[in-house]
Amino acid sequence: MSQHESLRVRGRRWVKFFGQYVDERLHGLDFSLFYVSDLHRKVDEFHGYSMTDAGAMRKMLSAVPVAPAESAFLDVGCGKGMCMRCALESGYAKVAGLDLDEHLLSIARRNMERLKLNAQCIQANAAEFQGYGDYDVFYFYNPFGRSIFHQVAEKLIESQKTRNRDIWVIYYHPVFGDEFEKSGYLLQKELPDTTRDTVTRYYLYPKAA
Repeated sequence: MSQHESLRVRGRRWVKFFGQYVDERLHGLDFSLFYVSDLHRKVDEFHGYSMTDAGAMRKMLSAVPVAPAESAFLDVGCGKGMCMRCALESGYAKVAGLDLDEHLLSIARRNMERLKLNAQCIQANAAEFQGYGDYDVFYFYNPFGRSIFHQVAEKLIESQKTRNRDIWVIYYHPVFGDEFEKSGYLLQKELPDTTRDTVTRYYLYPKAA
Protein backbone atom coordinates (compact mmCIF):
# COMPACT_ATOMS: atom_id res chain seq x y z
CA MET A 1 0.00 0.00 0.00
CA SER A 2 1.40 3.43 -0.99
CA GLN A 3 1.74 6.25 1.54
CA HIS A 4 -1.12 8.13 -0.17
CA GLU A 5 -3.40 5.09 0.01
CA SER A 6 -2.40 4.51 3.62
CA LEU A 7 -3.33 8.09 4.57
CA ARG A 8 -6.65 7.74 2.76
CA VAL A 9 -7.48 4.49 4.58
CA ARG A 10 -6.56 6.05 7.92
CA GLY A 11 -8.69 9.07 7.15
CA ARG A 12 -11.73 6.93 6.37
CA ARG A 13 -11.13 4.97 9.56
CA TRP A 14 -11.07 8.14 11.68
CA VAL A 15 -14.22 9.50 10.03
CA LYS A 16 -15.95 6.19 10.74
CA PHE A 17 -14.70 6.20 14.33
CA PHE A 18 -15.97 9.74 14.93
CA GLY A 19 -19.41 8.93 13.50
CA GLN A 20 -19.63 5.79 15.59
CA TYR A 21 -18.53 7.61 18.74
CA VAL A 22 -21.19 10.32 18.27
CA ASP A 23 -23.88 7.66 17.68
CA GLU A 24 -22.83 5.82 20.85
CA ARG A 25 -23.01 9.00 22.92
CA LEU A 26 -26.51 9.71 21.64
CA HIS A 27 -27.66 6.21 22.72
CA GLY A 28 -25.86 6.08 26.06
CA LEU A 29 -23.32 3.50 24.89
CA ASP A 30 -19.55 3.27 25.27
CA PHE A 31 -17.63 0.91 23.01
CA SER A 32 -15.17 2.95 20.96
CA LEU A 33 -12.79 4.84 23.22
CA PHE A 34 -9.40 3.24 23.87
CA TYR A 35 -8.79 2.54 27.55
CA VAL A 36 -5.77 1.62 29.68
CA SER A 37 -6.37 1.19 33.40
CA ASP A 38 -3.94 1.22 36.32
CA LEU A 39 -4.29 -2.57 36.30
CA HIS A 40 -2.96 -2.83 32.76
CA ARG A 41 -0.17 -0.37 33.48
CA LYS A 42 1.00 -2.43 36.45
CA VAL A 43 0.58 -5.94 35.03
CA ASP A 44 2.96 -6.48 32.10
CA GLU A 45 1.15 -9.48 30.63
CA PHE A 46 -2.24 -7.73 30.41
CA HIS A 47 -2.86 -5.18 27.68
CA GLY A 48 -5.17 -2.20 27.32
CA TYR A 49 -8.56 -2.14 25.60
CA SER A 50 -8.98 -1.41 21.91
CA MET A 51 -12.31 -2.15 20.25
CA THR A 52 -12.65 -4.60 17.37
CA ASP A 53 -14.61 -2.97 14.53
CA ALA A 54 -18.17 -4.29 14.44
CA GLY A 55 -18.24 -4.83 10.68
CA ALA A 56 -14.93 -6.70 10.77
CA MET A 57 -16.15 -8.80 13.69
CA ARG A 58 -19.32 -9.85 11.88
CA LYS A 59 -17.22 -10.98 8.91
CA MET A 60 -14.91 -12.91 11.23
CA LEU A 61 -17.84 -14.65 12.89
CA SER A 62 -19.47 -15.56 9.57
CA ALA A 63 -16.29 -17.44 8.55
CA VAL A 64 -16.43 -19.91 11.46
CA PRO A 65 -17.92 -23.22 10.22
CA VAL A 66 -20.32 -23.75 13.12
CA ALA A 67 -24.07 -23.36 13.56
CA PRO A 68 -24.32 -20.27 15.81
CA ALA A 69 -27.71 -21.32 17.18
CA GLU A 70 -26.07 -24.50 18.50
CA SER A 71 -22.81 -22.92 19.69
CA ALA A 72 -21.44 -20.86 22.57
CA PHE A 73 -19.06 -17.92 22.11
CA LEU A 74 -16.53 -16.49 24.57
CA ASP A 75 -14.61 -13.25 24.01
CA VAL A 76 -11.38 -13.60 26.00
CA GLY A 77 -10.45 -10.04 26.92
CA CYS A 78 -13.90 -8.69 26.14
CA GLY A 79 -13.37 -5.10 27.27
CA LYS A 80 -16.51 -3.06 26.71
CA GLY A 81 -18.39 -5.82 24.91
CA MET A 82 -18.58 -5.01 21.19
CA CYS A 83 -17.69 -8.58 20.14
CA MET A 84 -20.32 -10.00 22.49
CA ARG A 85 -22.85 -7.73 20.84
CA CYS A 86 -21.84 -8.96 17.38
CA ALA A 87 -21.96 -12.62 18.46
CA LEU A 88 -25.46 -12.22 19.87
CA GLU A 89 -26.61 -10.42 16.73
CA SER A 90 -25.06 -13.27 14.70
CA GLY A 91 -27.32 -15.76 16.47
CA TYR A 92 -25.04 -17.49 18.97
CA ALA A 93 -27.05 -19.43 21.54
CA LYS A 94 -24.80 -18.45 24.44
CA VAL A 95 -22.42 -15.49 24.63
CA ALA A 96 -20.04 -14.35 27.35
CA GLY A 97 -17.02 -12.15 27.82
CA LEU A 98 -14.04 -12.62 30.12
CA ASP A 99 -11.87 -9.80 31.40
CA LEU A 100 -9.56 -9.09 34.32
CA ASP A 101 -10.61 -5.44 34.57
CA GLU A 102 -13.83 -4.99 36.58
CA HIS A 103 -14.22 -1.37 35.42
CA LEU A 104 -14.28 -2.44 31.76
CA LEU A 105 -16.77 -5.17 32.64
CA SER A 106 -19.05 -2.64 34.34
CA ILE A 107 -19.11 -0.68 31.07
CA ALA A 108 -19.79 -3.89 29.11
CA ARG A 109 -22.69 -4.78 31.42
CA ARG A 110 -24.16 -1.29 31.01
CA ASN A 111 -23.84 -1.56 27.21
CA MET A 112 -25.61 -4.94 27.20
CA GLU A 113 -28.40 -3.60 29.42
CA ARG A 114 -28.89 -0.57 27.17
CA LEU A 115 -29.14 -2.84 24.13
CA LYS A 116 -31.28 -5.41 25.97
CA LEU A 117 -28.80 -8.17 25.11
CA ASN A 118 -28.21 -11.23 27.26
CA ALA A 119 -24.46 -11.75 27.65
CA GLN A 120 -22.57 -12.83 30.74
CA CYS A 121 -19.62 -10.64 31.78
CA ILE A 122 -17.08 -12.64 33.80
CA GLN A 123 -14.33 -11.09 35.91
CA ALA A 124 -11.43 -13.56 35.98
CA ASN A 125 -7.80 -14.14 35.14
CA ALA A 126 -7.82 -15.96 31.79
CA ALA A 127 -4.96 -18.22 32.90
CA GLU A 128 -6.98 -19.39 35.91
CA PHE A 129 -10.52 -19.49 34.50
CA GLN A 130 -12.19 -22.88 34.89
CA GLY A 131 -15.23 -22.47 32.64
CA TYR A 132 -13.79 -22.83 29.13
CA GLY A 133 -15.60 -26.13 28.65
CA ASP A 134 -18.90 -24.28 28.32
CA TYR A 135 -17.87 -22.66 25.03
CA ASP A 136 -17.09 -23.70 21.46
CA VAL A 137 -15.79 -20.54 19.77
CA PHE A 138 -13.18 -18.24 21.34
CA TYR A 139 -12.12 -14.77 20.21
CA PHE A 140 -8.78 -13.08 20.93
CA TYR A 141 -7.44 -9.65 20.03
CA ASN A 142 -4.17 -9.73 22.00
CA PRO A 143 -5.59 -9.07 25.47
CA PHE A 144 -2.37 -10.32 27.10
CA GLY A 145 1.21 -11.42 26.46
CA ARG A 146 2.89 -14.60 25.29
CA SER A 147 3.09 -16.57 28.54
CA ILE A 148 -0.64 -16.07 29.23
CA PHE A 149 -1.49 -17.08 25.66
CA HIS A 150 0.45 -20.30 26.17
CA GLN A 151 -1.43 -21.08 29.38
CA VAL A 152 -4.82 -20.27 27.87
CA ALA A 153 -4.17 -22.38 24.76
CA GLU A 154 -3.40 -25.33 27.03
CA LYS A 155 -6.44 -24.69 29.25
CA LEU A 156 -8.75 -24.76 26.23
CA ILE A 157 -7.38 -28.20 25.34
CA GLU A 158 -7.83 -29.37 28.94
CA SER A 159 -11.47 -28.27 28.76
CA GLN A 160 -12.16 -31.11 26.32
CA LYS A 161 -12.07 -33.40 29.37
CA THR A 162 -15.11 -31.51 30.61
CA ARG A 163 -16.90 -31.48 27.24
CA ASN A 164 -15.51 -33.15 24.14
CA ARG A 165 -16.13 -30.87 21.15
CA ASP A 166 -14.35 -29.04 18.36
CA ILE A 167 -12.63 -25.94 19.72
CA TRP A 168 -12.50 -22.96 17.35
CA VAL A 169 -10.22 -19.98 17.94
CA ILE A 170 -10.62 -16.68 16.08
CA TYR A 171 -7.41 -14.69 16.53
CA TYR A 172 -7.32 -11.17 15.12
CA HIS A 173 -3.85 -9.67 14.55
CA PRO A 174 -2.20 -12.94 15.69
CA VAL A 175 1.04 -11.71 17.29
CA PHE A 176 1.31 -14.90 19.36
CA GLY A 177 -0.38 -17.30 16.97
CA ASP A 178 2.56 -19.67 17.17
CA GLU A 179 1.52 -20.50 20.75
CA PHE A 180 -1.62 -22.18 19.40
CA GLU A 181 0.35 -23.97 16.70
CA LYS A 182 2.90 -25.25 19.22
CA SER A 183 0.04 -26.61 21.34
CA GLY A 184 -1.30 -28.64 18.42
CA TYR A 185 -4.07 -26.42 17.03
CA LEU A 186 -4.58 -26.65 13.28
CA LEU A 187 -4.54 -23.45 11.24
CA GLN A 188 -7.64 -23.65 9.05
CA LYS A 189 -7.63 -20.31 7.25
CA GLU A 190 -6.37 -16.71 7.24
CA LEU A 191 -8.50 -13.72 6.30
CA PRO A 192 -6.76 -10.42 5.45
CA ASP A 193 -7.83 -7.07 6.86
CA THR A 194 -6.47 -4.52 4.40
CA THR A 195 -7.76 -1.56 6.43
CA ARG A 196 -5.28 -2.39 9.20
CA ASP A 197 -2.68 -4.42 7.28
CA THR A 198 -3.20 -7.54 9.37
CA VAL A 199 -5.02 -10.89 9.28
CA THR A 200 -7.40 -13.04 11.26
CA ARG A 201 -6.39 -16.65 11.83
CA TYR A 202 -8.79 -19.49 12.50
CA TYR A 203 -7.46 -22.37 14.56
CA LEU A 204 -9.18 -25.70 15.22
CA TYR A 205 -8.45 -28.17 17.98
CA PRO A 206 -10.63 -31.12 16.91
CA LYS A 207 -12.67 -33.14 19.33
CA ALA A 208 -11.19 -36.42 20.51
CA ALA A 209 -12.18 -39.48 18.51
